[in-house]
Amino acid sequence: MARKGWSLYTQTLLLGLGPALILSFILATYFISARIKDASHELDNKGQLVALQLAASSDYFVLTSNEAIVKPLTKALLDDRDVEYIEIEDINGNLLFSQHDHSSPDMQIARGQLRWYQADIVQYNILMDDEDWFNSQQNQNQQILGQVRIGLSESSVFERQKDILLHALFIALVALFIVGLVAWLSAQRLARPIHLLSNAVKQMREGDYKIRVGVTSSAEVGQLQEGVNTLASALARSEEIQQLYVDSLIKAREASEAANKAKSEFLTVMTHELRTPMNGVLGMLQLLQTTTLNTEQSEYVDTALNSGDHLLGLINDILDFSKIEQGKIELDKHYFNVYDSLLRVVETFRSSISAKGLEFNLDINEIRGLDVMTDDIRLNQVLVNLVGNAVKFTEKGFIRISVREVHISAEQVDFIIDVSDSGKGISADNISRIFDAFQQEDASISRRYGGTGLGLAISRQLIERMGGKLTVNSTINKGSVFSCHFSLPCRVQEGMQPLLADKQLQDVQKFSARVLLVEDNDVNQKVAIRMMSYMGLTVDVASDGIQAIKMANQFAYDIIFMDLQMPRMDGYEAAKTIRTQENINNKTPIIALTANAFFDVKEQCLQVGMNDFLAKPYKKSSLINILNRWLSNPA
Repeated sequence: MARKGWSLYTQTLLLGLGPALILSFILATYFISARIKDASHELDNKGQLVALQLAASSDYFVLTSNEAIVKPLTKALLDDRDVEYIEIEDINGNLLFSQHDHSSPDMQIARGQLRWYQADIVQYNILMDDEDWFNSQQNQNQQILGQVRIGLSESSVFERQKDILLHALFIALVALFIVGLVAWLSAQRLARPIHLLSNAVKQMREGDYKIRVGVTSSAEVGQLQEGVNTLASALARSEEIQQLYVDSLIKAREASEAANKAKSEFLTVMTHELRTPMNGVLGMLQLLQTTTLNTEQSEYVDTALNSGDHLLGLINDILDFSKIEQGKIELDKHYFNVYDSLLRVVETFRSSISAKGLEFNLDINEIRGLDVMTDDIRLNQVLVNLVGNAVKFTEKGFIRISVREVHISAEQVDFIIDVSDSGKGISADNISRIFDAFQQEDASISRRYGGTGLGLAISRQLIERMGGKLTVNSTINKGSVFSCHFSLPCRVQEGMQPLLADKQLQDVQKFSARVLLVEDNDVNQKVAIRMMSYMGLTVDVASDGIQAIKMANQFAYDIIFMDLQMPRMDGYEAAKTIRTQENINNKTPIIALTANAFFDVKEQCLQVGMNDFLAKPYKKSSLINILNRWLSNPA
């Protein structure tokens, strides 16, 4: 039912006085500004006119220096309230006359606050042309004799401006009172219902849909009040339905989180269960390589090792992707020589490149002698993946590793590592998806070459975690170029450090040291003892943490290798106890041994006092690296 009364349109007309007031204010401001400018212009005109007047009467004074000629005129000018200072000087700038209003207390201070006007003192000479004096053609020659300067006070201008502003303020206050009165009367009729509506909408925004507004106003406002009440009822019904959906989503999310947790726990257990026996398999195979074998046996061992390495690579890819997916992967940043790292990668693939008859090009001297700060293990992982792909997909032609665009500024270096090949290339349609997880260029690749399709996805995310960028440029049947763009902290080496490549690490290196091996697995004990003994180390074995503490209290060791998961007492507690007790090994380097590669345990190891980390299964080269790093007395 329609309500009688003023319409919303009619009431809004009253509020239209606001724009009228704004327009009046703008116009008043404009005219006040114009009046103030006029007052300033009047003073400027007056000063210029006085200067011209005095200049026209001062030519004879400049010629004769008789002050009696100008004093009456200057006195009359100084009687003007605006004129404060008069100066006359000759053409050379010499001051001939100076006079100021003595009513000013200190003209030396006030002089800089005056407005100054000047005019040239000119003498005119009228000459008759001798050749045409009958026509009385006059030529005027003028000569500048000096200059007149008049200093005027701005006090009168300020007073006029003050009067203008006071009048304008008074008019504005009157207008404001009138408009305010009209607005107040309008608010009594219009603003109160709208205010009640606003409060109701605010409460609904805060989730209170039980609020209702009484329909008490005019036609349009009454319809709006009825609409708000209808909206509140609809929102209340919608909230009930939405809550049902939210409850179902919460249950689904809890189920998904439980599934993810179960997956993580499963991967953690499977990581240890898979990597522990693999440590024994790969370790024994490496030891078997050191024995006397015929050609056929050596071929079998090499094949088994390659298959084991491939299987370990697949496990590592899946685990790395899981860690990246959950945001659990962290970089171990430190300074290292990137040139040496590249050479290690080269040595890893030199035999496979040679076996395929590929040409191998290396251009990395531009970065030689430069240390950069990032995670060298993760960088090596990326480069091994890129070079491995290049070798895998190239049947003839070349493989190239190069470093370009090296720019060193302060303690920062920008450079690009390119891994190029002349292989099968990647089509333009597929090049955008090769960095996606579990994706290959086509389905036949995984059948022909193997692989999980995770390598490039992991490589790109690792490089991005290092602050870099991985790009690719490829042409079908012409090859590919994978480019790693880096901007890293750096330092230049004072002298070149010798390269210790994988090939060198595989040579027998002897050490003179006593080692405590803390390991509960019999197979892993045998692998470690044989490897370490082969390197000249004296090895004592403890099967759990309690036995390790006893032996650490009895014998002095050069290094301790500590397994983490053991019965009775784990490696964390054993390492913490050795560090806190007063014993002969509380400063001995402790190296963590674990097959758990899913969660980042390195930080936990460092917190309990361990010095480094060696993941199972490990190769001889990794073990030699650790020994070189922590033993001060290699043989």
